[in-house]
Amino acid sequence: VLRLTSFPDGHKAEDQAEGTNVAKYFDRGWCFTEQCWAGLTKAGRLSLDLGKMRAGKEYDSWSLRDDCVQEGGRRPPLLPSAFA
Repeated sequence: VLRLTSFPDGHKAEDQAEGTNVAKYFDRGWCFTEQCWAGLTKAGRLSLDLGKMRAGKEYDSWSLRDDCVQEGGRRPPLLPSAFA
């Protein structure tokens, strides 16, 4: 699962075209839902947050995984009351 939870270095929300959805990743319903589903079905090492990549750094598969794997691996599922 590839996620992009933040703008890359040098890109700012206020510089995006008018009408672009610039809500934070975790404030978007569908992104949040997909992340929750992926946490239930994928190994933590297979859920990469590409928003953690940094300009000027070269990545191979190992360094990409080291830098971009979600902290702590898989999160426990949310209670239905917290999910809604």
